[in-house]
Amino acid sequence: MEIPSVPDPTAINIQPNKPSDGSTRLAENFDTFLTLLTTQLSNQDPLDPLDSNEFVAQLVSFSGVEQAINTNTKLDNLVRLLSSSQTAAAVGFLGTTVEAKGDTAPLANGEARYVYSLPTNAASTTIEIRDDQGNIVFTGGGDVAAGDHAYVWDGRDSAGVSLPDGNYSIAVSATDTLGNPIDATTRVSGRVTGVDTSSGAPVLTVNGAQVPFDDIVSVRETNPGATL
Repeated sequence: MEIPSVPDPTAINIQPNKPSDGSTRLAENFDTFLTLLTTQLSNQDPLDPLDSNEFVAQLVSFSGVEQAINTNTKLDNLVRLLSSSQTAAAVGFLGTTVEAKGDTAPLANGEARYVYSLPTNAASTTIEIRDDQGNIVFTGGGDVAAGDHAYVWDGRDSAGVSLPDGNYSIAVSATDTLGNPIDATTRVSGRVTGVDTSSGAPVLTVNGAQVPFDDIVSVRETNPGATL
């Protein structure tokens, strides 16, 4: 005797944020399955008994889906805890001065501050400053020694004309004695004035720019009287 068609427990669409919906549908399907099974067992032909393998397979499927729903619920709780932990950590950055991966810094009070790093000594280093339209406004030389280097741009273009305040990016190119390029990395620094968690992952406001929490490489206490 064959078991009539019952709802397939593996077809339940488990939504990450709605574990209770999946549990409710699973319970409804399981109740239907038990009703059908009980009816068949009560009315089976003694000469042609019900094949137990079929309903055992169904029970295994229900058990597997139930475990998946429980696991999904626990993962949801874990994600929420991690998100809360990250947010709490990000809030602790408010008022501090950070260095973060990036190449854009604001020009204010006649200066924009950057940090760049060379993995090895270079024969020559060239620094370019670009405006928010991508135009090169200043070109100059940089340090050639391996390691970190602070660079403060005075806000003047290559002709010595003062440029308006705004966001400017830095590009550093370096070559060795054979003319081979050396990969330089850039960072920016500034005071953290805000935290945004609307996207799910904390984003810090540094000098008016949005900096992902994961891009922060160093933190130091800000002197309240210092000018950044």
